[in-house]
Amino acid sequence: MPPTLLPDPSRLRLDYLSAYDDVITMVVTTSAAEAHCPLCQEPSNRTHSRYTRIAADLPWNGVAVRLRLTTRRFFCCNEDCHRKVFTERLPDLIAPYARRTIRLTEALELIGFALGGEAGARALVGLSMTASADTVLRVIRQAALPERETPRVLGVDDFAFRKRQKYGTILVDLERRCRVDLLPDRTAETLAAWLADHPDVEIISRDRGGAYAQGAQQGAPQAMQVADRFHLLVNLRETLERFLVRKHGCLREAAQACIDRADLVPPEPDEHTVPEGASRETRGEQERAARRARRLERYEAVRTMQEQGVSLNGIARHFRMGRHTVRRFLRADGFPERAYRAPRPGILSPYEPYLRERWEAGCQNAHLLFQEIRTRGFPGSASYLRHYLARWRAEPSKPGRKGKNTMRSPPAPPSIRPLSPRQASWLVVRPSADLDAEAQAYLEELCRLAPEIATGYQLAQEFRRVVCDQDHAALEGWLAAAEQSGVPEMEGFALGIRRERRAVDAALTTEWSNGQCEGQINRVKLLKRSMYGRAKFDLLRKRVLHAA
Repeated sequence: MPPTLLPDPSRLRLDYLSAYDDVITMVVTTSAAEAHCPLCQEPSNRTHSRYTRIAADLPWNGVAVRLRLTTRRFFCCNEDCHRKVFTERLPDLIAPYARRTIRLTEALELIGFALGGEAGARALVGLSMTASADTVLRVIRQAALPERETPRVLGVDDFAFRKRQKYGTILVDLERRCRVDLLPDRTAETLAAWLADHPDVEIISRDRGGAYAQGAQQGAPQAMQVADRFHLLVNLRETLERFLVRKHGCLREAAQACIDRADLVPPEPDEHTVPEGASRETRGEQERAARRARRLERYEAVRTMQEQGVSLNGIARHFRMGRHTVRRFLRADGFPERAYRAPRPGILSPYEPYLRERWEAGCQNAHLLFQEIRTRGFPGSASYLRHYLARWRAEPSKPGRKGKNTMRSPPAPPSIRPLSPRQASWLVVRPSADLDAEAQAYLEELCRLAPEIATGYQLAQEFRRVVCDQDHAALEGWLAAAEQSGVPEMEGFALGIRRERRAVDAALTTEWSNGQCEGQINRVKLLKRSMYGRAKFDLLRKRVLHAA
């Protein structure tokens, strides 16, 4: 039916309009000859009385519209019906007891699903459809979700309501590329219950979490489980990180060997003047040294208690430390130094080469340099540049003025520096073709200093090739090599692959993976963060599944 002025012209008669600056009132009367009882569906044309309903409708040309609807009550003609008098129903116009027409409710629902509560309420004001954020959320909660077919190939992955504290589960139809459902947690029991209600699932792609494996086995024992290939490589990198935690000393020695071999020792800083008796260390350097001393003292105390026979849990309780930190201390072959953190680039970083060129050419006027770089797009102020250039000056800028006790720019950090176990694990697992010359030199020194690292590197590269190329025939040989490698972490990783051999075999022989799930999780995060903290599970589930 084409759009008309009235919501339902077949059952309504427009009597007259009353227009004001901010609202248009439509006086409407029902015109049907009879009505049906909502209980027994018996038709009746015996009018009992009339009454008036006020309802909001879609705006006209930016002006709010209000319906003044005159409707009727009828006697029920069925003597066996419990309802003797009933109200005339208008299902295409307005719901019982509602204060909005159906089409206005649909508009609120559309905007609410797209924007959420707060943002939706602000958009409605500009569209002359005033409603509070609570009303928009209530409309979303009352909306019915479309029914979906049970997927044949199901992707399962978790997402965070609050990182490291509370997680949920997203279910994705990998064939139709749409979201199927959200679960309030990531336990095996919840997944098993959902699968029991949907027995047509044939393939389940999942990460290597034990809860999902157990839930899939309990709820759909007939389904084939597929271990996600991306998560297999993630688990490999985590294994390498645990392995390299024991090799902190090698990480430092490899960096120093690269610097010595390439003659990359940083130059001595330029001479600078400091007040007599003052410390040459900055306050930040002193604080970092104090923190390192406290960490070293605690590390030595942890090792001492471990030698005395105290358990890992007992050490953690004594020092009020996390069990993972205590385990990292005990596994390390030396004090685990923190990795060097490169300074973040500032707003002057893009212009520093030009400034140094002009400075060495003899132009040391801060105001003139500011004018030059401002034409190149520098967004900062002249005072910021003056403070920045003050570190470059060794002599006072004007004759007769006492020189400032300022330091020159600190020397650049060496291009090769010690890496943390996490950073080094990425070097070991990445293809050698993706590494620059410095990273390759660092990796070569690591393998030379520790044969165990060389063995772990070869196993990691081969496993990455097996997974990326889906070379199922080479998996058994890799497992045998890992189990005989003498690296405890790689042996444990191979044992875990053995336990999930069927799922890993399916990952290397089928096309299915959890890549779609990761993309859908990004959408869940976007919706959750756009809801201003009001992403309660039922509301989040409605918005996620509505447009799936």
